[in-house]
Amino acid sequence: MDRYRSRAALALIPLALAACGGGREAQGDAPSNVAVNTQRRGEPATVGGDTAAAPAPVAAAAPSADAGQAPRASSGADAPVPAGSGTAGAAAAPARGGRQDANEILARVEQTAAGVRTLEADFVQTLHVPLLNTDRTSTGKLYQRKPDRFLMRFTEPAGDVMVADGRHFWIYYPSSDRTQVVRTGIAEGGEQADFQRQFLSNATARFVATLNGVETVAGRPAYALTLVPRRSSPYKVIRIWVDREDNLVRRFEMTEENDSVRRVELRNLKVNQPVSDALFTFTPPAGTQVIDQ
Repeated sequence: MDRYRSRAALALIPLALAACGGGREAQGDAPSNVAVNTQRRGEPATVGGDTAAAPAPVAAAAPSADAGQAPRASSGADAPVPAGSGTAGAAAAPARGGRQDANEILARVEQTAAGVRTLEADFVQTLHVPLLNTDRTSTGKLYQRKPDRFLMRFTEPAGDVMVADGRHFWIYYPSSDRTQVVRTGIAEGGEQADFQRQFLSNATARFVATLNGVETVAGRPAYALTLVPRRSSPYKVIRIWVDREDNLVRRFEMTEENDSVRRVELRNLKVNQPVSDALFTFTPPAGTQVIDQ
């Protein structure tokens, strides 16, 4: 497995591009990875076809259905519904623009994420590397369970996999090298495997946030926000798209220091469904060499 691919595999989870091999990305040809925060709060509930957990009583709606629903009007004129009303879409706030509105949305996103303890989703990821003038797309399925279980199983490139079993991240990319498995430790508490915590925890203190308006993601209206780091970061700019009805982030886009742009879209989200332990196990295939990073 080449060094770029192993770095890219870990880049979006611990938010440290050097987590698996040193240096910054300046070349390569690999899909990278993404996960979403999970945390135990609330019991499962079914809303509009997706299984979800209602968050703690705040001005935030319980997660609802993903693709397949008719989109709501995206005018941004909906008035907020008081917390605890139980009405889907209660958290949708006027899209007036400006930093204050973005901070309000980020607060709701963080509180909604606190009610999610497991997540399953299809993902589509694109990577644009301007230095090489290349564009690549990867697809697959991801699972996460709070605090330190994570699986990313690729259908394109077929057979590639990344697993966090509570102690280690295992990365096996047979599409690149069938002979090597990369392994790296997970810090106590599992924060490396908690993507949304890394991006969104205390976000208003860590980023200058701007609301850019409402766009459509997978047929659903979503607030488009731009986050600029206030201090040193492996990313110049982060963009997120927050579903207006359930406050779940459906799309992430990261512009890296070398101007590479990674975009990850999550589709068919299912939250707080039972997730088997067996998903988060990995045994290195016979004949492979395990490289510790």
